[in-house]
Amino acid sequence: MRLDHDSGAMTGRVLRGEHAGESLDDLNEADLLKLATAVAAEGDSAALLEAYLDRRTPGWREDVEGDGAARTGGTADAGPMTDQQAYEILGLLPGAGNAEIRAAHRRLMKRVHPDQGGSTFLAAKINQAKDWLLGKHR
Repeated sequence: MRLDHDSGAMTGRVLRGEHAGESLDDLNEADLLKLATAVAAEGDSAALLEAYLDRRTPGWREDVEGDGAARTGGTADAGPMTDQQAYEILGLLPGAGNAEIRAAHRRLMKRVHPDQGGSTFLAAKINQAKDWLLGKHR
């Protein structure tokens, strides 16, 4: 999954299964919902796909709400974040200063905050990256 830090656009590629190697943009809504059901128990994969669906097909949750199969209900914790991951999430080069970290965080949150139609998962990851790099992980 990739997030364009300037536009907030998300793109992704399926890694395994029936649609392995295909771009999410090339899948129809029915195939995306099947994929969401297939990865529902895979933590970050499910949350990223949900974030993609939230942007591409607002209201998709209404189609799957009855069985809850494609909903993660929250974010999975894949363990501690690394410095490299945090810099990549914020779109910064290693060694960026506190002011650059805060500016990148602010810029990204304007685009992906749930109050702006964005993703809770992405907002949480952006917050985690900022906190990590500002030393709150210690």
